[in-house]
Amino acid sequence: MGYICRTRCNLSRNISMTNYDEVIAFLERENPEAEAVSHFKQAYQTFLETGAWHPTYQVLTTGWQTLDGVLLMTSENLTDVDYRVYLAATTERSLRELLLAFPRRCSGMFHPIENWMDNGIRDILEGEVVHTDTTRFYRGVKRGSGRVAVQRTVSKRKDAIAAHIRKLGTLKGKLEHSQFVVEGDLMIERAVSDGLPIEALFYTTTFLATPEGKRLLKQAFADNISCYQVSDGVMGSVTTTRPVPSVVASVHFKFKPFLSAAGEPNFHFSPQCTMLIAENIANPDNLGMTLRTADAAGVSAVLLSSVGASPFHKNCIRASRGAVGRLPLYYATDIVQVVARLRAVGWNVLGGTSSAKKELQTTSFSLPTAIVVGNENTGLSVEVRESCTALVRIPMASGQSSLNVAVAAGVLLYELTRQHRI
Repeated sequence: MGYICRTRCNLSRNISMTNYDEVIAFLERENPEAEAVSHFKQAYQTFLETGAWHPTYQVLTTGWQTLDGVLLMTSENLTDVDYRVYLAATTERSLRELLLAFPRRCSGMFHPIENWMDNGIRDILEGEVVHTDTTRFYRGVKRGSGRVAVQRTVSKRKDAIAAHIRKLGTLKGKLEHSQFVVEGDLMIERAVSDGLPIEALFYTTTFLATPEGKRLLKQAFADNISCYQVSDGVMGSVTTTRPVPSVVASVHFKFKPFLSAAGEPNFHFSPQCTMLIAENIANPDNLGMTLRTADAAGVSAVLLSSVGASPFHKNCIRASRGAVGRLPLYYATDIVQVVARLRAVGWNVLGGTSSAKKELQTTSFSLPTAIVVGNENTGLSVEVRESCTALVRIPMASGQSSLNVAVAAGVLLYELTRQHRI
């Protein structure tokens, strides 16, 4: 048998790339009565007997140490959409990764749509919920690819699209439009390859003249992304970055509150979930590096306090190396309230602080676990420390009493990962 990709969603089309027995076991565990699961099992049995799939399936899998999500795609007997899509995901992150891997320009009929999936689906797709006598499904396409793509030149700073990108340079504009801006060819190439819902791309003749620029624009055109060629003056007016980048893109992202108005989590989790909570990280670069670390450590989500650096600050986006956009991000005005609610539903919440008596190596992590890190200068607030299940410290040789917050988060998260490695 083959293997399941443990790092990113894996678009698998043949037996050598996917362990279908593991996929079927996961699907049966999540929804054994689903008709789509039965059909897939029959198609797999046909493949084992004849060497051919009927109907043909494409399979997306996601997970790092365990299989966390599966998406089945088939185009058999469809007229009004490109794919019939069956979703099975255990966490917000696995759902997001599966949807990001869904191809741009293609329409899908996604089912079953559990209530907790609604916000995650609408963050990546644009479309509508359809109700039938027996079920409900979501019919849509990836954001930014469903409409006719625009390709034109923008020569004036007052052009409406230039004004829109300029507005996204402010935090108010980002939150109002649920979009942030990615700058530079490397970051945009990563956003395209990660399947982020890019709304529009802006480039100069300098970018167009490079081999990388030609290749990226060709991919953007193929993905039905609206592309605008702008003068250096217009580009300089939509970003404060200097030297002026030769390419920028706007990406859709919904920054959601962790708790509902009723005080309940807006976050779906499994017993194996991990989370990072960051209280008042002030420096955008530090926050970006912390998010990058959390992404690499496989956390299910990151919760940020409403004070501190914005995850959509350009320095944070750059330092995160794509984590902003891939990771589910939430915010909360009261971290103490969140910690109390998490503990009430079974979470183990560990605060990292140099004043703790318990050392990291002697700490046993039980899942689900949230790791809490604090401000670069003051650390965790007294209130948050008192609300945690336990406090732990990272032992250090004499001469240093603390680590950079991103480094500390990495040490804590990877010890958590080490203890539960499968």
